[in-house]
Amino acid sequence: MTRFGLLALGMVLLAQPAVAQGARNFPFDKPFRVISISGFDVQKQTITFTVSKTQKDGRHQSSGNAGCNNWTAGADVRDDQFEISELGTTKKMCTKPMMKTEEAFITTLKSAHKWKLDDKGRLIVEGEAGRLLLTSVSADGKKPDRKR
Repeated sequence: MTRFGLLALGMVLLAQPAVAQGARNFPFDKPFRVISISGFDVQKQTITFTVSKTQKDGRHQSSGNAGCNNWTAGADVRDDQFEISELGTTKKMCTKPMMKTEEAFITTLKSAHKWKLDDKGRLIVEGEAGRLLLTSVSADGKKPDRKR
């Protein structure tokens, strides 16, 4: 029984660095701009997304602009897993097309459960409601990040 307990403990300890490694590969503190939502081009909407490496209550803090309103949420990032919680937005009203795009972004973000980086360094966030394709931007959120 003791050998089994030590073996189980060893397996748990060996698995933990793999989880940390996956989260380490996530582009924390790097601003992104949404290129498309489920294949629909939304580059003109200026939808932004950043996940902070700093944690609060065991969750990373994420924030950005949904096209019209600012948003904030908690984010759990492990390996290729991604989950948003406690998402909140400001309550400004904008044009109807902009509000529809914002709603599609928020709905997709809320359903997100996976993330990955493609071969061009773009972030892909996927869930049941759709897929977000994001590109890295400079700190001002307007110009592409030329470091890649």
